[in-house]
Amino acid sequence: MSSNIIGTKQVFEMGIRGAKAALDLAKQTLSTMTAKYDMDCAVEYPETAYELPAVYAWDGREIHQLSDLQPLLEDYSSRLQTEPTVENALLAGEVTMIAAEVIEALKYVEDPHPYEGTGYTGFIPDKVLRELGVALVDDTIPGAAVLVGKASDSKQLVKIVRDLQSKGLLIFASYEIIDQLRDEGVNMGLSLMLYPIGKETQVVHALNFAIRGALSFGGVQRGDRETLRAYLAKRPKTFVLQFGPLDDIMTGAGLAAILNCAPLLTDQAVEEIPDLLISVSPENMVQAALEVRDIRIKLAPVDIPVAYGPAFEGETIRRPDTYVEAGGAAKTPAFELLRLRQEDQVEDGKIVLIGKDADEMPEGSATALAILVDVYGKKMQEDFEGVLERRIHQFVNYAEGGWHTGQRNILWVRLSKNSVRAGLRFKHFGDILITKLKEEFGNIVSRVQVTIITDEEEVRRRLPEALEIYGKRDARLAGLTDENVDTFYSCSLCESFAPDHICVITPERMGLCGALNWLDAKASQEIAPTGPNQPIVKGECIDPDKGQWKGVNDFVYEASHHKISRFNAYSLMEDPMTSCGCFEVIVGMTADVQAIIVVNREHLGMTPIGMKFSTLAGSVGGGKQTPGFIGAGRKYITSRKFITADGGFLRIAWMPKELKEAMREALEARARELGEPDFLDKIADETITTDAEGLTEWMAKVGHPALQMPPLLS
Repeated sequence: MSSNIIGTKQVFEMGIRGAKAALDLAKQTLSTMTAKYDMDCAVEYPETAYELPAVYAWDGREIHQLSDLQPLLEDYSSRLQTEPTVENALLAGEVTMIAAEVIEALKYVEDPHPYEGTGYTGFIPDKVLRELGVALVDDTIPGAAVLVGKASDSKQLVKIVRDLQSKGLLIFASYEIIDQLRDEGVNMGLSLMLYPIGKETQVVHALNFAIRGALSFGGVQRGDRETLRAYLAKRPKTFVLQFGPLDDIMTGAGLAAILNCAPLLTDQAVEEIPDLLISVSPENMVQAALEVRDIRIKLAPVDIPVAYGPAFEGETIRRPDTYVEAGGAAKTPAFELLRLRQEDQVEDGKIVLIGKDADEMPEGSATALAILVDVYGKKMQEDFEGVLERRIHQFVNYAEGGWHTGQRNILWVRLSKNSVRAGLRFKHFGDILITKLKEEFGNIVSRVQVTIITDEEEVRRRLPEALEIYGKRDARLAGLTDENVDTFYSCSLCESFAPDHICVITPERMGLCGALNWLDAKASQEIAPTGPNQPIVKGECIDPDKGQWKGVNDFVYEASHHKISRFNAYSLMEDPMTSCGCFEVIVGMTADVQAIIVVNREHLGMTPIGMKFSTLAGSVGGGKQTPGFIGAGRKYITSRKFITADGGFLRIAWMPKELKEAMREALEARARELGEPDFLDKIADETITTDAEGLTEWMAKVGHPALQMPPLLS
């Protein structure tokens, strides 16, 4: 071995020193805190059900207040060994992780927002993880990269980041890499899947994010190290890219990553440990990481002049940054329509532009816009038009500097100044849609043709046809009920995260993630006959009120590995559907067992059942049946089959104001259907009460209909 190569013994020694340094810093920080605050002072990260996640998962003990931390640190201090063996190196990694977790958690004792204004995220809330849930399980996000250190070449670093983004990977940036990326004009933030978590001990926030994936979606229990390690070896597929010279604490953090099944790839000359510690040049890092973690990239490259990938789906383009917009606040006519056509009516790959393109419009323009997509395929069905059409939103948003919201004829589209300068045009929507529709729906679509119209007169001329097609679709959908189909569909997308969970999607109960309805699942099964959406023949109806069928029970029993033998589609009290953790809302029974609350994952506050969403989610997810609680998609709330066995829609007594306002139109329509036009005013929110007693008083005051129903438990 060459003398300039860092041997594994030296790496282990550095990591052990780093663990000692981190531990000393944690003790010193704790000493400072205990001098200022009482020992019963609360210690917690914000918006999580998992206390200090690394401690929760790896150690198992409960941490609630300052007095809980001293014995934790003393225990780990007594276990740390100095001999540079593999076992002691991994222990040093664990010590570094625990110490860093304590240091970071203590920052939230003094200030609930310690990273506000710093440009760092610090701890990433559970809701961010849950919002990414579907993308993580269907491999839209195939893995996660943690970037550590300082790159020798900032331009090359940007290329690496763009490569990772184009492949759909989640990225955590730390140390000086954050400053380097900012200096190069790379946008970062929680909405962009590129998280600037911070420096030094703040790198633990990448680890505790991955750990919470196992706890939230995989049902891994507190302190179950063996199951945790086995889970992290499979999901999420995390790796570390380390740049520049190693220091002791950074090395300790690297060993912590290896403990969490995340291999460390470094541009430094180190003696390698196969599949765990790898020395590789920066230009080969990404490929080496994908290979060592067996990450398969599904995304086909899209030939447009800006970066493209899921990282940009959450990008917001504000008015001052907008070059041109259509629809929305611009109040120009805009719509999108996907149509099944005959074979001779679709010229595959053809893109037609009618009107001016973005570069022919002055900066700050508002334009009319129509996006017409014509498709042909032998297996394509008219019922699938809406399924494919809804994906236009996602596919356009994947373009850096392209922003799309809404659907049908309620659209709002923007192109940023920077993207137009880089060469992005409306015509590129055609390149995007042709590539992505054939990539994702190639089994049912063989030809795709796109027409982009910015000429307002032509947009208005074509709009009536679109409105007529929308109306016909709605009429067909209105006739889709659970009773008039003989087949439901499963969804096992989340199986890799929650092995015993299985979704059953019916016409009147969409997937709990909100991403798949019955038609989506039907189309998916046509596209991938052996994929996650399998047909379930209902078979004999056992209980029409609770929504139980023999065929569904048999399927669920096998799909849950014989853990669940019965499933009721319309009840939260008896044999309810399981949840994985991707749910949009949680429906829960109130303390007086007289009503239910509905809380959405965006709501951060307390609920009248004494738990926040994050705490509730920890109890409801993981593939368990939890009588009295279900995870659900938002639209299920207004379904005619919403917990009908337990009183249905009129059982709702509380929901956050944000959710109530976002769904007001649909909620009011459902209330009118049930003969209770004023019902929405009887649903309390956090501005009225957040405790059980207050909710009981409110229900009595407004004469809530749930008070006339039998208790949920008797």
